Amino acid sequence: MLNSILELAATQHGLITRRQMGHLGMDRNRVARWVRSGRLRPVHLNTFAVGGVPSTERQQLLAAVLETGHDAAVSHTTAAALWGLGGFRLQPLHVVVCRASRHHLRLDWNVHQFTGRIEHHRRLLDSIPVTTPALTMLHLASMVSKPRLARAVDNAWSLGILSGHDLEELDTQLANKGRDGIVKLRKVASERGPDWVPPQSNIESRFETLLAPLGVGFKRQARIEGATWTARVDFLHQESRTIVEVQSERFHAALSDAQADRRRRLRLEDEGYVVVEVWDNEIFQVPGAVVDRVLRAIRRTA
Repeated sequence: MLNSILELAATQHGLITRRQMGHLGMDRNRVARWVRSGRLRPVHLNTFAVGGVPSTERQQLLAAVLETGHDAAVSHTTAAALWGLGGFRLQPLHVVVCRASRHHLRLDWNVHQFTGRIEHHRRLLDSIPVTTPALTMLHLASMVSKPRLARAVDNAWSLGILSGHDLEELDTQLANKGRDGIVKLRKVASERGPDWVPPQSNIESRFETLLAPLGVGFKRQARIEGATWTARVDFLHQESRTIVEVQSERFHAALSDAQADRRRRLRLEDEGYVVVEVWDNEIFQVPGAVVDRVLRAIRRTA
């Protein structure tokens, strides 16, 4: 029995629950003796850590999930942080479960009830049950502003953990259940579309944010084909054949980089495109001047 408990706990950051120990044939009296002897350390009412296993942040997350219920998962902003999305933290802790009870009201973290089959929207990340990135976006939509939600979607898409198909599938499965935030998330998804390409850098994302209120339709990471060459440009305004290249001092200020950029720009101009170069320091220090320069280029060629 001891070996079985240790083997299971080893897969759960050193944790085990009363329910799991009961399935292994361990009654309450023996659990109490193991606690007194130091073999088990109480973490919550029904969740224990194996004696000698150090407490870690990931262990605390999993302990909250296990205490909430066998079908629970880290959710909302906590899930966003666990998935590695910038701007979110693990605390305050949020957990979702299919059936909330009075016991959950006494817990020291936020417990949300999920209507439906949570197993379709739950993944293991470092042995911790967590809501899928798509469901996490829906939960965020009920908590944060649309711009912050859009940044989270962009980040998840850039990390390769979220796609347009994921959001469409989630909408199909949950839209008819009146979920909080579904309209906001649907709008963010529709603005991108299934073939959308996420920003390659924070600078590109910032530039896109500057132009968004103006309704100027740029295609990001567009493919340009010449007679004997192919290039991918940062932004393309197809109607006016205006290209915006977002340059970074870190990667484009060296002489060799400048020469390569010039050759690239000349090739594009030979094909009839207008190329506007925008630098990272301009985007943050003089955003108005950047917008004016881009709009002038579009008007000249429109």
